[in-house]
Amino acid sequence: MSSQTGKWREEQVLVICPGSQTTLAQLGCNELTPPAHRFPTRMFKDPDSDDHWRPYHTYKRKKESAADGDGEDAWEYVEDTDSVEGAVYPIHAGRIAHMDAFLAFLEHVHSQLTTTYHNTPIMLMASPQWTRPDCEAIARYIFEKTKTPALCLIHSGIATQYGLKWPNMTVVDVGFEKVDVTCIYDGRVVSHRDVGPHLHDDEVSGGEAFTRRLLKLLEKQGFDYDMAEQLKKSPICEVLPYAPERPELMDLPAETGAAPAGAVVTEAPKVVEPARSYAPVGVDDEVGANGEVKEAEEDGVLDVANIVASGQTREFLAKKEREKAERAAKARKGKDKEAAADAAQKAARLPNCKRVRNTFHYEELVTEDIPVAAPPKENGSTDVTMTETAAESSTGDAAPAAGGQPQPSDAQSADSAPTATERVTRRVRREVEVGLERFQFADRKVIDRIVTAMYHAVQGIEDMYMRPGCWENVVFVGNGARIRGLRDNIMQTLQARHLVSPSSATMFTSELPSNMGTPSGTGSQTPTSSFAGGPPHQLPTTSSGVNPLLQAATTAASLGVPSNANAAGLNSGDAAGGGGTTSHHFHSQTPTHIRLAPLPAYLTEWSKHGFEEAMFLGSQVAARLAFCIHNLDAQGLEAQRLMSLSRVDYNELGPKGIRLHSMLG
Repeated sequence: MSSQTGKWREEQVLVICPGSQTTLAQLGCNELTPPAHRFPTRMFKDPDSDDHWRPYHTYKRKKESAADGDGEDAWEYVEDTDSVEGAVYPIHAGRIAHMDAFLAFLEHVHSQLTTTYHNTPIMLMASPQWTRPDCEAIARYIFEKTKTPALCLIHSGIATQYGLKWPNMTVVDVGFEKVDVTCIYDGRVVSHRDVGPHLHDDEVSGGEAFTRRLLKLLEKQGFDYDMAEQLKKSPICEVLPYAPERPELMDLPAETGAAPAGAVVTEAPKVVEPARSYAPVGVDDEVGANGEVKEAEEDGVLDVANIVASGQTREFLAKKEREKAERAAKARKGKDKEAAADAAQKAARLPNCKRVRNTFHYEELVTEDIPVAAPPKENGSTDVTMTETAAESSTGDAAPAAGGQPQPSDAQSADSAPTATERVTRRVRREVEVGLERFQFADRKVIDRIVTAMYHAVQGIEDMYMRPGCWENVVFVGNGARIRGLRDNIMQTLQARHLVSPSSATMFTSELPSNMGTPSGTGSQTPTSSFAGGPPHQLPTTSSGVNPLLQAATTAASLGVPSNANAAGLNSGDAAGGGGTTSHHFHSQTPTHIRLAPLPAYLTEWSKHGFEEAMFLGSQVAARLAFCIHNLDAQGLEAQRLMSLSRVDYNELGPKGIRLHSMLG
């Protein structure tokens, strides 16, 4: 069986990653950069044919230059690229809900990015919800319509693994209306769970669930769906850390009332008469006609003798106290202003999670029909000399224009105004203040469903030794994972509910030799000194004589832990021998480490962009391996041939060949 793999350049490969709302695409995988093109994953019915699809909303309008009549030449089709009226979204929660629209969409993306049909291999990312008939229908359509030389279908979880380069990992894909949890061990899918709407469950998950929750909380304040979506994507919308001791399971900020800074209780000034002094009035002092002492205070030194001699001690002291009170009042006002300014600056410096209210900038697209200038006539003149009338109206003079023609009146100008209009879309930005609703949108039910799916996906792996590698490398992808604090809250919830400390997770089996019977919770099989090679392994017991670790192990089944036969990891030989022993390389039935996988730091553009779209990066890497690697040995060529379905293999095997020649895990 011949093959054509390994004969294309990197700039010839077309990479497509479909999503429920947005499809990422790029021609060429030579540069590992974020996606160059983003297509809305939607199609529109052709107004003239139900079997054909259009990429944009199309409507008919009458031509401006057409004469009166209803002929076909008097109408034209206009495409509105921003309208979503009548849009059909072929992918719903990861599943292909409308195959005809999806196939037409793939052809549209292919025609937009390629110039040739027979020399462009396609790397297409597949969702875990795609069925085998779906993959076969896609393969048939692509090979018969686009004339591609080769097609590679890759599992979205495998694509993420190729992008992040961890052999064992758990991929949590937070999409538009669903969440996919895929466990990968040694390059193959070993477990999968999804959270989304099913036939018996209409509750959505993913980013759409949080948007609906925000809209429900803020609908009374005039919010619409677009405002709620922009608020969810803004930095002030945040999922607070998991707080199990709080009734809301999060620590919401609260307003604290405090007395204004600088508030000082003042009392009425007290006048204290100083001791009388009989010192004579100084030579340099001047006494007024009413006996008032002038220049009694010089250089900040008060001459008490002159004040007493003048007989106006009380009046003078009262004046000084008033001046002192005025200075104190001014100082207090200055301190109050400074304290208010400091309080405002402190409030502005507070992090978003500590502020009760915050402001986000809402951007809105406003479409208006504005009049445009009338087209010129054949002789080069227009219907109305708009330039002359505008120039004369600016001066406010009603004199006739040059050439003796009188200026047209306002009624005439209105009648002769151009009737042509042009649709213009402009962006309007305004500030909107939001309260605690920006924290309360994190519906605990949605997060609990994600946490439960992750736990059952990893713990559902049949081989126990595969579980630690999946728990220690957890990755969150999908644009729904961009919500601030979401991944941290999910990890904190997992660790608080399902994590077992390593000291208590070793259990008794890792401390006992393999040739001894497993102790039971009653202590009847406690190890004795018959073991040769050291002192007996005595475990501490409680006052009732039962080891707490042994009791926890025997009662683990009631807590949802798998049965002893499956959880112990016994193979058929152990079960046949009835040895009752466990695998030596792994003994724990519960996770002892739950960590986020470290992300690569050598891709600068992806580090700035974020790895939420790491599946596109992995698709680029896999496209290189499947289509562009040369000079391989026989084993490598065979592995490369099985990664993609070439046209030669398709002609020989048909659409079912995509089951064997693909990267679907």
